[in-house]
Amino acid sequence: MIVSSTCHEGGCYCGAIRYRIDRTPEHSAHCHCRSCQMALGGAFATWAKVPITEFSVTKGQIKQCEKTPGVRRGFCGDCGTTLTYAADTEVEGQNWSQDAWFAAVTLDDPSIVAPQNHVFVSHKQPWITLPADAPAFEEF
Repeated sequence: MIVSSTCHEGGCYCGAIRYRIDRTPEHSAHCHCRSCQMALGGAFATWAKVPITEFSVTKGQIKQCEKTPGVRRGFCGDCGTTLTYAADTEVEGQNWSQDAWFAAVTLDDPSIVAPQNHVFVSHKQPWITLPADAPAFEEF
């Protein structure tokens, strides 16, 4: 379940980057893919999304890393906080070019986002145990 509201803000650990979303996120999930594990240095990442027109950077500039052509991960160049994920075209059969994916825990109030599922559990680390009732997908 996602809590209803309009405008929310977030940013990186050191405060150099701030962003704003102009609506409540429409989707959120825990991603266990190996790419997210490596980029974030954790067992999984918790992402949320809004339409790209509803996301704006209000302070600083997000630095980009494009390891996979057409896929950019955004982070703070000062403290390294992972902030965004963007794709120019389709990812796993879905067109994400109009979506602004952001790390849900970077919101000032991350409790407004409750992830609906776990994705890429085919990459899940064996020492992570998912709740029995958690919706989980081998891929996205």
